[in-house]
Amino acid sequence: MRSVRKLSALALVVLGVSAVAPGGTPASAQPRAAKPATTPAVASKPRTVTLLTGDTVHVSTRDGQTAVDVVPGKGRERIPFITHSAGEDVRVIPADAVGLLNRGKLDERLFDISMLVGFGYDDTRATLPLIVKHSGAAPAGLAGARTTRKLFGASAVAESRADAVSFWNNVTSAASGTERQLRAGFDKIWLDGLRRPTLDVSVPLTGAPQAWQAGWTGTGVKVGVIDTGIDQTHPDLADRVAAAENFTSDPDTLDRVGHGTHVASTIAGTAAASQGRYKGMAPGATLYSAKVCVEDGCPESAILAGMTWAAQQGVKVANMSLGGPDSPETDPIEAAVADLTHRYGVLFVVAAGNSGEAGESTVNSPGSVTEALTVGAVTKTGWLASFSSRGPRASDAGIKPDITAPGVGILAARSSTSGLEPYYENPQYTSLNGTSMATPHVAGAAAILAQQHPDWAPEQIKSTLMAAAQPNAATGVYEQGAGFVNVSRAIQQTVTTSPVSVAFERTAAAQQRTITYANSGSSALTLAVSLDAKDADGTPAPAGLFSLSASSVTVPAGGTATVTVTVQAGADLPDRYFGGEVTATGGGAQVQTPVALDIARSELTLKLVGPDGGAPTPEQGWVTILTDLDRNGILVFDNPAVTKHRIRPGRYLVQTYLLTGDPYLPHVASLMRPSLDLTTDQALTMDTRLAKPIAVSVPNPKATAVHQEFGWTIRIEQPQIWGSNDPFGVLMGIPFDHLRTAQIGAGETTGFVSYVNGMWGQVRQGSLHNSPYVYRVYLYEPEKMMTGLTRKLGADDFATVRSQISADVSGVPVSRTAVAHAPGNSPIYRDERNVPPSFSYDVPSTITEYYNQDKQAVWQSTSAQLRYTYYQSAWTSFQPGRTYTVKWANAVAGPVFPEPNFGQQFATRYWGDLIGGPGPLHGDGTGHMGFRHVRGGSVEVNLYRNGVKVGDANQAPWAWEVPAEPGDYRLAATFRSDPAFTLSTVVDAEWTFKSGHVGDGELVKLPMTAIRYTPELNINNRAPANRLFAIPVSLDRQVGAAPGQTSALTVEASFDDGKTWQQLTVQRSGEKAVAWVHNPAGTGFVSLRAAATDTSGNTVKQTIIRAYRY
Repeated sequence: MRSVRKLSALALVVLGVSAVAPGGTPASAQPRAAKPATTPAVASKPRTVTLLTGDTVHVSTRDGQTAVDVVPGKGRERIPFITHSAGEDVRVIPADAVGLLNRGKLDERLFDISMLVGFGYDDTRATLPLIVKHSGAAPAGLAGARTTRKLFGASAVAESRADAVSFWNNVTSAASGTERQLRAGFDKIWLDGLRRPTLDVSVPLTGAPQAWQAGWTGTGVKVGVIDTGIDQTHPDLADRVAAAENFTSDPDTLDRVGHGTHVASTIAGTAAASQGRYKGMAPGATLYSAKVCVEDGCPESAILAGMTWAAQQGVKVANMSLGGPDSPETDPIEAAVADLTHRYGVLFVVAAGNSGEAGESTVNSPGSVTEALTVGAVTKTGWLASFSSRGPRASDAGIKPDITAPGVGILAARSSTSGLEPYYENPQYTSLNGTSMATPHVAGAAAILAQQHPDWAPEQIKSTLMAAAQPNAATGVYEQGAGFVNVSRAIQQTVTTSPVSVAFERTAAAQQRTITYANSGSSALTLAVSLDAKDADGTPAPAGLFSLSASSVTVPAGGTATVTVTVQAGADLPDRYFGGEVTATGGGAQVQTPVALDIARSELTLKLVGPDGGAPTPEQGWVTILTDLDRNGILVFDNPAVTKHRIRPGRYLVQTYLLTGDPYLPHVASLMRPSLDLTTDQALTMDTRLAKPIAVSVPNPKATAVHQEFGWTIRIEQPQIWGSNDPFGVLMGIPFDHLRTAQIGAGETTGFVSYVNGMWGQVRQGSLHNSPYVYRVYLYEPEKMMTGLTRKLGADDFATVRSQISADVSGVPVSRTAVAHAPGNSPIYRDERNVPPSFSYDVPSTITEYYNQDKQAVWQSTSAQLRYTYYQSAWTSFQPGRTYTVKWANAVAGPVFPEPNFGQQFATRYWGDLIGGPGPLHGDGTGHMGFRHVRGGSVEVNLYRNGVKVGDANQAPWAWEVPAEPGDYRLAATFRSDPAFTLSTVVDAEWTFKSGHVGDGELVKLPMTAIRYTPELNINNRAPANRLFAIPVSLDRQVGAAPGQTSALTVEASFDDGKTWQQLTVQRSGEKAVAWVHNPAGTGFVSLRAAATDTSGNTVKQTIIRAYRY
């Protein structure tokens, strides 16, 4: 629950568990064998996500750069889309959803593509799970969706991906301006997100045995286990489960994951299967099992239903060893924790999360809720587990987690229906790590207190456990909260504090908080009060930073007394966390209250000014998106009524959009501050009156604008091996005459580029197919946001490119796209399958394209027969007024190495001991890099080292981890094409070379050569028959590889698909040659086979069956 969010959601935070060897140590390492290694060259699996609105988002990675395409849903073709990408964070917001976001009617996560993919909510799933909050009875008959579960005041709904537009139109209605309204009776739509499930030594460490000796075992206390179910056949849990309910898609309450059983036995296991050895914290407690999780996660709707059921059963304590990414708003699970705590008196004990290695503010939802008792994990020797999530809570610097408990190497019951590894001494048990394992220790402790004090409210149990906890002096309060749970002290604790922790945000002014001590004992207590504070490194806090109003306080029996904590953060205070404990001791009592001071946060005050000079109104749609340039993430502010935002200091790009007018084709003002230094508080006025219009035209007045977009990109770090993945923002689908832009503030920003991109063509019967021409325009402004742009382009501003395109597969049209970028910045890529709308052509044919040339921009074009072939040009600049002729898909198709600055170099050794290869196996005769889809064909790639196979794959390119020592390598690849292809039906290539270890972060191109043929063929890739024919040969060594000259070359031809071969006469001069072949009479195919050796001993052999026809 945060005011803002910076999230790399593709790396979804999972409160998972991991099996460990006995004693909590990792299993012994095995020798590292050469094995396939996922690399950026092969790991960029495209993902498709259909949004709530019915629009489809395609996300992929190309040359190391994130590519995002949006295809509007049916009937939504005129809707613009706001797209932003930074690092792994991708957001796509349809224009007609902005108003509902402004008013808090839609969950932000519905448009967080990274999170949707991380949840597995891409289009491999037929439905999008939602939670619809409604007033009154659940709505019936929702078009495009079905209700899957009734919740308290809400319904779980499965929206059909195929009919999402109908659902969107059914639950919303267009109103004035860009504002859509939710249908009457609907209050809010949330994503039904996915959460993840996150003792012989550990239980005694908490002091539980001393509580048992005093008669407190949790007997009579009802404890809910909201998890994966409980194996009730386990001896330790026999007769411990009073009731069990299943809220998942599974057919029963069985625990097939094993997580819930492990948790349950840590709470209340009787140790029957271990002769009393592995007893739980509160063996007398009664368990209520709410099965809400299955192997692939825990739907939020199931969690809500399970929480409500457990509360209605009268549980006093509920264990939630699960969680998920915290969101900017109060999500449904957080709201339920707060509501059920107050309505039913349930104390929810929640895992903090296992993302501590990601740093600060990683406590997950719902552990972020104030009412939750949030648990971090420590080892059995009391040291913080590296994975344990930590604070502060981003919204207010609040201290979370609240308490810690053992969470490393925890032995507890193993479910007989799970696949968890049995413990070697006793297969009834298993050892797991995680804050999931720490949490039931505290839930059991709470059950003991609930037995001792049956009339206590949840906050009293929580405050007592925290007051009695034992802090570790070497661990910060944002990591451990009050410290390690101590049950033996808690059952004797008579003094508690309110609040249970005190946190201060960093401000220049002095701040004060009051701690109230309550004494439930029968006699007054005089307590000596002290405060010990230090920074995260253990250095004592500066004198005067923290102070107390009194050094002692007397708390009457049954009464209260107060002490005031003051913090004074001077201007010279180091920017680091400070924290410690206010400790009060006396009369045998001891209580500590964690106190912390947050690091400096900057306050950004945003003033939004509409076209009339006034403040935002309900008829306007506003959204402000900050790109964190230091940490490469995105912050979204979609409530224009909130003007002040506390943000981590750093450098930000700030962009505000205002949408007004027709909801299906709004007018948009885009305002940008390309770089804002937020090391101090800043006020920023985003005044839409400063925005100027965009107007761009082409020389042909009959040409129709078929795609127009406005965007920006910024280079914040130099490209590494696989490109820099520059952050970018794009407003897609907006006609230029509906767009106004402005830079806010003066100055230039290094690495920043704003641009407009457009395409014009001839639309006939609603189609661009076989358009006789296309104009491609890219105009950019370096280091500034465009404040409007007017450009009337004439014929002399364009180069003419005539592309002769052959057909690899008959009857399949070719799709043509092009992308441009400014020097020093990554292009905003598109997938040829998606938008901007590609121009398609029947082939073979010759087409005409016009490209403008703006400053130093470069173009890259692609040609693809969809789902069959893909070709890509090198980056090219054009000279206006000049005509170029380019051939595409011309034979002979074979291995081609990409141009030097291609982002994904394939034939390489990199990152120490990874070898990737081979290069593209189907470049065309012009030298365009090319790939074929396998379809009904096959690929076989093998890598040998010193004669021994060390890697194989059934796709190319691939990559393998290899030994560091130098070796002799042979890389062999065979690609058998789908039967639809008639040329280059088989490409077989083999390279030999030497390779050894390279430095981390380095990329060394392997000394490999491609043998490329460029015969003069007609557009059907046919040569004259019955005549002597020249085949030019190029020996294309990979640019950047170690130098080497060709020392030998042989070329052979076959006229019977490789059954027999004949040697050809070859005339060679350096790396160029001509092979002479006599094409037979009639019709048929010529296959080519060649071998070459260089002066360093590297070799290449290539065989291409059916290289060209005659």
